[in-house]
Amino acid sequence: MNVQKARMDAAARRDLEAWSGYVVEDCIFSGDDGSLLTKAQMIAYYKKVPAEYDRALDPREYTVHLYGNTAVVNLRATDHEPAGGIDITGEQRRTETFIKRNGSWIAVAIQWSALPVNHRKPVSTEGRSFEEYVGKYRARPKDDVETISIKDGKLWSQTGKDGDWCEYAGDETFFYKSDAGQFTFSRDAQGHVNGYTYRRADGQEIYSQKIK
Repeated sequence: MNVQKARMDAAARRDLEAWSGYVVEDCIFSGDDGSLLTKAQMIAYYKKVPAEYDRALDPREYTVHLYGNTAVVNLRATDHEPAGGIDITGEQRRTETFIKRNGSWIAVAIQWSALPVNHRKPVSTEGRSFEEYVGKYRARPKDDVETISIKDGKLWSQTGKDGDWCEYAGDETFFYKSDAGQFTFSRDAQGHVNGYTYRRADGQEIYSQKIK
């Protein structure tokens, strides 16, 4: 953990000499956009982009598994990208593999992915009643049933033990703070709510039917 934190700190400070010492020459880097990078490409990126433009900080929530001279580390970090006078932040989940060489841990593979966090601001729900959306929904016959209810004047979605607030986006559209997509309720010919369509951030759509 100390070695991992020291390497992230060196990257944030753009101390490439120190950073390079924590990474093997043929280390595999896999970014949150699916790209595959080499150590040389990472160094070129750090030389091009100053520290204040892009840095991952606050490593936490560590899980470490040891297998002899190999260690697998999983953690969470906050990514900062100041732009346009504001600090754009995102959450990362990172998995890193280390080997012990000459008594020291050194990284051989590093992968990071973005955690889905929705930064949209909900629309005021004043004067709105959401009773007609209450019910049970399901996308596929063998899926767990999703129950949508009202708590404290807001919609609440519960599937099994997992639940989340449905934030209001206006009209008949809602979103979750923990997800980058959104969903819009639909109605039948008589005007009754008969389901909703969830639109993923990549544009693909999933329809859930109201079954009760």
